[in-house]
Amino acid sequence: MGLDLSALDHRLRLEVDYYDKLTKDLLLDRPVPYTSGFTSVRDNIGSVSNKGIEAMVTAELFRKPDFNWETSFNINYNKNKIESLGENDEDIEPGPFWVSGSQTILRVGESLSSFWGYERLGTWGTDEADEAALVGAVPGEAKRSAEKKILGKGLPDFSGSFINTFRYKNFDLTVDLQFVAGVEIMQQFYHSTEDRSGIANGLATILYDGWTENNQNTMVQEIRNQAYAGQNSQVDSRWVVDGSYIRGNLFSLGYSFNQNFLDLTGLNSLRVYASLENAFVIHSKDFQGYDPEATSWGGDQWGQNIFFFQYPKPRTFTLGCSLKF
Repeated sequence: MGLDLSALDHRLRLEVDYYDKLTKDLLLDRPVPYTSGFTSVRDNIGSVSNKGIEAMVTAELFRKPDFNWETSFNINYNKNKIESLGENDEDIEPGPFWVSGSQTILRVGESLSSFWGYERLGTWGTDEADEAALVGAVPGEAKRSAEKKILGKGLPDFSGSFINTFRYKNFDLTVDLQFVAGVEIMQQFYHSTEDRSGIANGLATILYDGWTENNQNTMVQEIRNQAYAGQNSQVDSRWVVDGSYIRGNLFSLGYSFNQNFLDLTGLNSLRVYASLENAFVIHSKDFQGYDPEATSWGGDQWGQNIFFFQYPKPRTFTLGCSLKF
């Protein structure tokens, strides 16, 4: 269903759309008994719903001979939910796969791209050495929940943009901001940079927040030489952070030459401009990657917002002109 409204001589416009879509018979790898000699078989068992609202408000705030200001704000809300997974609605762990198995899970009632792992409860202290030994750990290593749980999801609840266009005489300026909210990021690179140490570069947290006998109330494991002491690296809640962000998507400044100049040059129109794309990104302080809008698992449909040393989105400067003869 949709609704379009305009008022004040079309200076204020509103567009609202509501959708409710159910997709059936999705192809998924259905678990089968191990006695069959296989772990899964591909079958049309998936059913997923998407419900949401898309809204956009456009307003011409100023309309003067020498000055014009138009602003546009749009927001999209989507609720993704797995409705069924076959006859018994069994959980499916589709990957991507890591040390502790699948990093995502498909579960009825939850979103696609739900992160799957342990909850980190802290680190084992020296007074817990005996208890730690029962699970094969030593003081200084991560203390995790006994069972796995859903740690977040890679699909956002909200996304949108806020675009402003200014015109003053022959000058024009565009400011485009984008935002995403209600989403998490799995920082898979914590495997190499924090949970495994001694053979690779690490984050500053292992130096300033790492476990020591004098600093045992911490989430960061003790620095050790992984080549000799092994590693304690499993997907857990320490790796998952808020993935919301605001991006300065585009800033563009242009100048259009007037008719007097065009008459002298024989041109029909001439505009010169300078633009900056991806000017800045404001994100959670817990996100340690380069850019919250990326993935390291581009070839895996379940790898959204799972990062392992991905390339950042480039910042682009452009100078140009547009002319017509």
